[in-house]
Amino acid sequence: MRIRDIYLAGIGVFLPTTQSIGSAVEQGLVPAGTAADYGLSGVAVAGRTAAPEMALAAAQEALKNSGTSAEDIGLLLYTGVWHQGPDGWGPQAYLQRHLLGDDLLAIEVRNGCNGTFGALELAAGYLKAFPHVPAALVTASDNFGTPLIDRWNPGDGVAYLGDGASAVVVSTTPGGAELRSLCSATFSAMEEAHRGGEPLFPPGATTATDLDYGARGAAFQRAAEEDGSWVRLLLGHQRHNVVCTEQALEEAGVTADDITHVLIHGMPRRAAASYLKILGFPLERSTWDFSRTVGHLGASDHMAALHHLLATERLHAGDHVLLCGFSPGVTYKAAVVRVLGTDPTRKREAQASGV
Repeated sequence: MRIRDIYLAGIGVFLPTTQSIGSAVEQGLVPAGTAADYGLSGVAVAGRTAAPEMALAAAQEALKNSGTSAEDIGLLLYTGVWHQGPDGWGPQAYLQRHLLGDDLLAIEVRNGCNGTFGALELAAGYLKAFPHVPAALVTASDNFGTPLIDRWNPGDGVAYLGDGASAVVVSTTPGGAELRSLCSATFSAMEEAHRGGEPLFPPGATTATDLDYGARGAAFQRAAEEDGSWVRLLLGHQRHNVVCTEQALEEAGVTADDITHVLIHGMPRRAAASYLKILGFPLERSTWDFSRTVGHLGASDHMAALHHLLATERLHAGDHVLLCGFSPGVTYKAAVVRVLGTDPTRKREAQASGV
């Protein structure tokens, strides 16, 4: 989708204290060989700080950085990967009560670790459809320190899971960064890749079934190899990644050479390098050097990385960055953002405060 006159006015991030991979190895949480192969150095661990509390802190920072008041927010989209709180309860209402008030549309969006992309796409369309609404707020937050998932062993080849939150104010007023394109694709033939033959009912969370993406993926691959579809599916997966990214570049009016940084999901080093190679970028042009210090932050990877680049003065006005990734579905997302200014987040790294 070609986008014009939609801006990322302010970004906020909450990252708790990180636990080093070395200490995780010493505690027997991960094998030393796997840790060395993955190349990660640390994982953000929130302890008992709830995901909505982290989202609130990130949202407060995003509003402050944007210069936008809570009264200007006409849409709240809250996304996350893992459970947010009591079943049957909506975490978006927590941000309404403690920050935004009731006079807006507030919805929880579930789109896996591509949730922020999906929310941005919805926010852009909403702001265009309702020009009297000046801004929207997109938040993402997760705390993986719960039963039924092991942050240190989410599945073979999946990065260790880090806790944290991000928020971005999406506005029609110029400032911060301009969203130039946002593209989506789906390869539903691989829908089963992230459930691996597990039953649809009853839901695993209601039967105390652990989530192991590695076991599910292995079961899916075995079945696809047996019926002869594996190579076709693998090539289709790669093609969807490339086509989605190329479309985002084209609709933004730039080429790969114009991209200063590629922002990706948290992945082990080998997986990140392979993914970027398919897209035509070296690992060194990505934000893997940041993600390796905090782990895979669910739906917050890209906004946390963008915040980090701005705060450490690695971006300048006029730079273009590419945000891309894939998640269960299988869905593919890619966006191009042009930086307009860096002052709001300069030298203000995310830290565990405000909760």
